Amino acid sequence: MLPVLLTLLIVLLNLGGVASIVLELGHGERWPALNALVLLLVLDALGFWLLRRLREPG
Repeated sequence: MLPVLLTLLIVLLNLGGVASIVLELGHGERWPALNALVLLLVLDALGFWLLRRLREPG
């Protein structure tokens, strides 16, 4: 159950992050969009690492 919830959280995080980046670029704000992209990548890496740890046996 927990891996399914974590996967859903990662998907929703990516949707929100992409929307944020698109809206910031639409307003011509490049640095905040870059900051949002970096934060999104860091949170994705953390989420995938946690998901892999949950799926490992042992």
